[in-house]
Amino acid sequence: MEPKIPLPIAFLLVCYIALTDIIGIILVIFALDDFWIIDLLTFPVTQLYFRMKGIGAEYDLSMNLLELIPYVGALPLRTIGVLMVIYADRHPESQVAQKIQAVAAKMPIKKSVPAKPK
Repeated sequence: MEPKIPLPIAFLLVCYIALTDIIGIILVIFALDDFWIIDLLTFPVTQLYFRMKGIGAEYDLSMNLLELIPYVGALPLRTIGVLMVIYADRHPESQVAQKIQAVAAKMPIKKSVPAKPK
């Protein structure tokens, strides 16, 4: 089965998220706060991309939520979450991928119903 995330996109996505994690770590070292600006720049990017590709991004979502906890957010959790989703996409036979697919199958999918003409 072909991976849904192409290798160049995976590379660019990991570089972008890792760069924002490094910036967050540097800010914590200097006792500064980003006021969730980095979270606002990364969370929609990863979630929208993974959802548009039809990939269960629960690991990425959970890591992004952990980033909101003070001082825990200084860890590179976003990068780990993205790498876990990419790994699961590239290795669908692994237990990690099977768990993601099981959770994604339970999630309700809203389908738009066309309006009836009057």
